[in-house]
Amino acid sequence: MNDFNLKHIYNTRNYIEMHYNQIISINSLEDISCYSYRNLQRIFYSLFNETIGAYQTRLKVENGYKKLIYSNKQISEIALEVGFADVQSFSKTFKKHFNCSPSLARNQKELLLNDTHPLQSFTTVLAPDILVIPETTVYYLSSKTPYVNQEIETLWETLLQNKFPETDTRFFGVITDDILITEKINCTYEACVATTTVLKNLPKKQIFGSKYARFFHHGSYHTLENTYNQIYGGWFLTNTFELSHLPVIEQYLKTSDNCDNESEYITAIFIPLI
Repeated sequence: MNDFNLKHIYNTRNYIEMHYNQIISINSLEDISCYSYRNLQRIFYSLFNETIGAYQTRLKVENGYKKLIYSNKQISEIALEVGFADVQSFSKTFKKHFNCSPSLARNQKELLLNDTHPLQSFTTVLAPDILVIPETTVYYLSSKTPYVNQEIETLWETLLQNKFPETDTRFFGVITDDILITEKINCTYEACVATTTVLKNLPKKQIFGSKYARFFHHGSYHTLENTYNQIYGGWFLTNTFELSHLPVIEQYLKTSDNCDNESEYITAIFIPLI
């Protein structure tokens, strides 16, 4: 598949992500993808190993799960927000997908967070900046990956084969999925570049456009997990903030391009808030 056609498929998937909780018409998908719905289904499955319907349903229940553990909204309200007609249909689909009820998932929130993000002894206390960040247009490539560093590095190598100006280019990573909720085989990472350069061969999308808690990680990407453990296993559980279901975004401020040692790397981590 050439870059032009692949860009349309990416745009189609992005449209589904943006409208996952709504009824999406076949005509709209055909218009965006430039394929018949039958061919689109075939191509979508070959690239992402999911049908369009299964992907939309997964987005509904996974975003519902995020709202259950990161917000204080009523389950009935969450059911409607993620696109179900009523709480009964949400509960049925949720239990089929996660093998537990929404209420049990919420009640086990702290156990889940502590098991997945064990809090260690840290010498500093996290004190994030709370910011409202406007939407930012980025060009991107994505990869299904369980957030393994080597796979992410390979994706960046492919993206950086394009030429970018040194002065106005910003580099972001979109952590599309939550490892607490999404199976590793379905996790997606997006390597994103904000630039004034026009790149006709790459898909583009909007990121940000909401309120975020901004943390800073200092050092190698291999130790990023320690900072995430501190955020979710410590900061979140001891504060009153409610988190949004939107993706976490990383911004790579100091990298191998502008410093000599991994210990000097600086990564901003943006945690979406309600």
